[in-house]
Parts: sequence; C-alpha cells; structure tokens
Amino acid sequence: DRLNHASLIDGCRLSGARLRVYHQNSLDSLDQQLKSAATSPRRLIVTDGLFSMDGTVAPLNQLCDLADAHDAMLLVDEAHATGVLGNTGRGTCEFLNVEAKVTLRVGTLSKAVGAAGGFVAGSAAIVDFLWHHARTQVFSTAIPPATCAAASAGLRLIAENNQLQQHLQQLATRLRQHIARLGLDTPSVDGPIVPIILGDPAVAVSTSARLVECGMFVPAIRPPSVPDDTARLRISLSAAHTEADVDRLADSLAKTVSPELTARG
Repeated sequence: DRLNHASLIDGCRLSGARLRVYHQNSLDSLDQQLKSAATSPRRLIVTDGLFSMDGTVAPLNQLCDLADAHDAMLLVDEAHATGVLGNTGRGTCEFLNVEAKVTLRVGTLSKAVGAAGGFVAGSAAIVDFLWHHARTQVFSTAIPPATCAAASAGLRLIAENNQLQQHLQQLATRLRQHIARLGLDTPSVDGPIVPIILGDPAVAVSTSARLVECGMFVPAIRPPSVPDDTARLRISLSAAHTEADVDRLADSLAKTVSPELTARG
C-alpha cells in the first residue's frame, strides 16, 4: 500500500522481491498487478492494518478476496492496532473478522503492549522457516527475559480488560465529534490515531507549538513523512486519557487552529 509505514517499505525493498505499489482506494490496480504476476512463484500483498498517519483501517476484506482469487499471500502489520482494535485487542484482522484468511501478521510489542521487540504470527511452517532462514532473526540477540515478562503481562492485561479498549474507542469517537464540530479535516474513522490535516508545514509546526503552551503534546507531521500539502497534527489517544482530557484538547484546538487554514477534500 502506498501509505504503508516506512519499516514495511524498507522490508519489502530488502526482501529482493519485485516491488509494486497500489493505493487502497484503487484496488483495481492491485487486481491488475496480481494478474500480471500470475507466473511468479509467490505473490505477497503487504499492508498496515491501522495506518499510522491517517488513522484509517485497511480494506482487509477486499484484500483477502484478492489474495484468494490470485493465490497470493497477505501480510498485515498490526503495529498500531494491537491492543486497540478487536474484541480481545488482536488488531484489525480480529476487528474485521478475517484472522483465518490472513497469511502473516506482524507487529510490535513497544506500543500498546508497553514492552519492546516484535512478533510474527503465522502457520507453524512459515514461522519455522523464519526461525531458520531470516537473517535478522538468526543473527539477533534474544530480547531480555524481563522484557519478555513485561510483554507477556501486557498481552494478558489487553486480553482481560476489554473495557480499556471500549473506553479508548469512546474517547476517539468523542474527539472526532469535536473535530467535526470545529470544521476541521480528519481522515480517521476508527481507532485512536486522529490526524488533523492542515496542509502547510509551517502552520502545523506553529500550531503544535501553541498546543504545547496549552499543555497538549500534539506533534506536527510534515513531508517527507506524509505527502506534500498534507502536513498535519497527529493526535494519539490512550486509555489513560479521560473525557475531560479530550474536551480540554478540543477547547485548545478551537483556540489554536483556524478552519480556513485546513486542507479540504
């Protein structure tokens, strides 16, 4: 996907595979590219589950259908959705009920899980292959036992505390309602990543600085991290926030962001 995280893009480049780019809003092009690669021994569709800069969810149902139609594999990066989406926090694949159709899921233990390291989840055959052939695995030092224990504890808390995810979703919905009321522009629909598109990098930086003065840490994201003319504020909510926090942020946004400065359409 054109909007994939930089780490996914780098991984695709380092794999040595022929790399093709598609846009999630135009899956006909992906369909054609898969058709043109029909003679390749393997075809792998690679996508984020929850996109880190737009806060949007990948069209996994359609991607699963395309993978099935073209005998392709599907890899979903759950870095920003683990612990956030799905009834038990398993990510976008659980959220969209496609877990059984996805070949590989990768993710990090350093965001919602609160530890460090990462994971690859797939069939026993694929995982066994990676254990023995992935250079980055074979020649890496194992993560410390204390880190493993912290990750295990974090995963248990996520699985056993669905109310935390529900609270986080309620906060995100409340924030998006505030943003709509203020006439601001966000592509976010699900999840706790809620960007506000401002367009001009200088406006994004100055607005972020004014929010810091209000006691709000809302980073400015500028090209090349995002496409030209889409500089933005990137709001990241957590279950530790409260409705009062969200309302205070909305009040600060009303004072610092001018709707006429936002990029539209």
